Amino acid sequence: MHIVRRWAFCFLALALFFADSEAVAEADWILHNGQVYTLNASAQVESALVIEGDVIAFVGDDQSALRYRGSATQVIDLKGRSLFPGFIDTHIHIMDTLPLVDGAMLSPSQSAEQLIEALTQHVADNPQQNPVLGSGFLARAFGLDGPSAQELDDIVSDRPALIIDEGGHTAWANSMALNMAGISAQSPDPVPGAHFFQRDDTGQPTGWLVEGAAIAPVMKALNVVSMPALRKAMPGLLRDMSAVGLTAAFDAGMIETGSLGRQLALELAEQGALPLRIVASLYVNRPSELGTALARLDQLDHAFEHPFFDVNTLKLSLDGTVEAKTAVTLAPYVKPEGHVANPLLPDVDVINTVITAAGEHRHLHLHAIGDGAVNTALNAVEAARLAHPATQSRFTICHIEVVSPGDVPRFAALDVVAQTTPTWFEYDDIALEFLGPRRFERLYPLASIRRHGARVTLGSDYPVTWIGVDALNPLFNIEMAVTRQRAGDPDYPVQSRISERLSIDQAIRAHTVDAAWQLGLEDQVGTLEVGKFADMVILERDPYLSPPHALHDIRVDRTFSSGRQVFQRSRRPSLTP
Repeated sequence: MHIVRRWAFCFLALALFFADSEAVAEADWILHNGQVYTLNASAQVESALVIEGDVIAFVGDDQSALRYRGSATQVIDLKGRSLFPGFIDTHIHIMDTLPLVDGAMLSPSQSAEQLIEALTQHVADNPQQNPVLGSGFLARAFGLDGPSAQELDDIVSDRPALIIDEGGHTAWANSMALNMAGISAQSPDPVPGAHFFQRDDTGQPTGWLVEGAAIAPVMKALNVVSMPALRKAMPGLLRDMSAVGLTAAFDAGMIETGSLGRQLALELAEQGALPLRIVASLYVNRPSELGTALARLDQLDHAFEHPFFDVNTLKLSLDGTVEAKTAVTLAPYVKPEGHVANPLLPDVDVINTVITAAGEHRHLHLHAIGDGAVNTALNAVEAARLAHPATQSRFTICHIEVVSPGDVPRFAALDVVAQTTPTWFEYDDIALEFLGPRRFERLYPLASIRRHGARVTLGSDYPVTWIGVDALNPLFNIEMAVTRQRAGDPDYPVQSRISERLSIDQAIRAHTVDAAWQLGLEDQVGTLEVGKFADMVILERDPYLSPPHALHDIRVDRTFSSGRQVFQRSRRPSLTP
């Protein structure tokens, strides 16, 4: 009997030994007692999550999660709060925002008088700023042909000034800025009919610059972009992005910052100082750049290849914006009557470039606002898929403000991501005025595109915004995709059509799961699953239980990037002993 007991004890000891040897590793973080929205294929909701190093080690119940607790483990009691994958901005201009941070922050809702008053105050408050910069206004406040250099001279004449419009496709320069750039009546338009200097009846440039190639010489002459300025502005912008739960972003073109922007991003990535992953693009909007675009992208891809900063996508701008009257449409504008915008890139060249890029498995991001540009973009993808059916390229058409009904199902048929910015979804009377009621009914057909089976993703396009810095916050985008109204205002007119509203779940996935797919990061982030990077955000309230018009008010409590806490809203004790 004693022998039996002794053997029994030995077996028990061995069992305990092997159980201990199979014990789970000590966690860095345990988050429990919450609503963990995995957003995985089964839409699983759990109560706890465990982080080891930079990855998720466990998702499940509280009891199992707490087995990972060690002496150095930090434990967060979520107290019922929601845990989501980190938000992903699928279209933003991070680096190009930096030179404008200290400029005048204007609004599309301001009248000419209000804009002049705001700029006058900014100039008075910033006597040392040289050049004077600003952004965010709507040119229509000054009439169909935009403001003049003389109107800006009346505000500031002792320093050069350049004010970028809300869409980023046009700009307002004073006389000193024009002179410094050498722009005069004798200056040829960079790309006639597409990138040009607005002129008066005598041929003299008015100070209104249309599209990038017309803006660029002024930016260069004024030395708007410098590494010291970028370094100074970057920390604040990164903090703002972490504070709204962003853990990844697609930089849709370092248009002005170019090599300096890429250099700074890589430098920060190598220092471990980037709190979010940045997938960047090579931006092309001039015919002369197309021939060398893919070779340049190859060079950039090899030069900038870091887990937190990569350049792997070709961005082509097919047109401009409706408000600048540079959006390419299938039929002429209603106002100005009969107006036809020229494409920024010839259709045949776009199609050939997309075909070639697909053959090299390059990702494409195609800017298309008007229904004509959207149609060309879809035609290019169709041609590319026919030429290279096995291509690994990801195709995204961004903005999609106006889409012809016949093109709606093609997004799914061609596996094209439909990307847009719902913070623009305030009632668009400009589109109604310029394009007429028929096309007005075709604005941003998100629900229709999704019903056909295509992915829809959301981004801020910051600093291109109608609502200022709030546009950085994905929850504003999510709310306005759900309501198609001004954030927090249920009485505001619905952006046509009401049937194109997304559900809350669809809008959240457009900033997480589907966004990750667009960026080619779906195996790394976008859902809360074991083995993926611990990119996630704690929200103070559950968006699924929130009234739609209160979604934008939900605050981020904490943001994690690869297991690092990069933002905490308050310093009150929140860790359990």
